[in-house]
Amino acid sequence: MTRDLRPLFEPRSVAVVGVSADPAKWGYWFARDAAAGAHRRTVLLVGRSGGVLHGLPVYESLAGVPEPPELVVLSVPAHGLEQAVDEALAAGARALVAVAAGLGELGGEGAVRERALVERVRAAGAVLLGPNCLGVFDAGGELQLASNPLPAGPFGFVSQSGNVMLETALLLDDLGLGFSRAASIGNQADIDAAEVVAALGAHDGT
Repeated sequence: MTRDLRPLFEPRSVAVVGVSADPAKWGYWFARDAAAGAHRRTVLLVGRSGGVLHGLPVYESLAGVPEPPELVVLSVPAHGLEQAVDEALAAGARALVAVAAGLGELGGEGAVRERALVERVRAAGAVLLGPNCLGVFDAGGELQLASNPLPAGPFGFVSQSGNVMLETALLLDDLGLGFSRAASIGNQADIDAAEVVAALGAHDGT
């Protein structure tokens, strides 16, 4: 299956759900790196505590953001993923990144929940990266949404393992190289390796 992954790699707007002011949490890292690209796209931060983070307002829910986000990063635990996906789709998301582990990789009920999530995403005409993934990166668009900042360069990269992506990034950086685009695909519940490779093959920057 080949679909348009532009909203994943080249979103016009990004929302991060589950942001945190705690520098040790994923929600902080994603908010920080999304905010660094605010000169390229609209960045919407969503967290129950509200306030301001990295110089941007924090909305208490996706229902309260001022415009539909094309890409939504869901930095929420597995038990809250269904609700977060439903809210993202209702807000108009065209691509979602689900970081949470504890679903399809466990089999049983987790796999059933994961399949149901994918059905809802596909029915809405959207795409899902993950769950159980590290995120997505696009050098040309200054899109850093992969927990750790990644180096820019000419190489496209796709990996099930987020740690493999981070280790490869360190090796490339030592050589003065980096990624054009990178995706940690995790459980491949919706977007799989073949689909990302096809998108990389059609990308001029790779």
